[in-house]
Amino acid sequence: MANFRTNLKTERDVGEELFRLAAPLVYQSDLVAEDIIVPINYPTDFASIPQIFRSILPQNGKHIHAAVVHDYLCTDGARFGISQKLADEVFYEAMTVCGVRWTQRRVMFRAVRAFQRMKHLFSKKRYSG
Repeated sequence: MANFRTNLKTERDVGEELFRLAAPLVYQSDLVAEDIIVPINYPTDFASIPQIFRSILPQNGKHIHAAVVHDYLCTDGARFGISQKLADEVFYEAMTVCGVRWTQRRVMFRAVRAFQRMKHLFSKKRYSG
């Protein structure tokens, strides 16, 4: 059963809107064979939500544990054979574990999927012929 094996412990970076993990964050997913271990000192802003949407989707809240795992999988997941789609699915699963309301989970999941599709399209256009 999916769960967080450790608590999220962070320290604020001086003069930044970033935080760093003060201890590893360990998540056991039903979608990935091994535990996901976000290492100490990993930088995070919790959830990269554009300012315009922050009144609807707060940058911090019940979803922050899931957001840290998702950020880590987006930056380092390929080293472990985790695709972007799987990283997004783990994000949705982890938000469920965190007790995020169904409506908020759906909106956040769809937003990250749409962002990844746009990023993929723009990178194709930028580097094509």
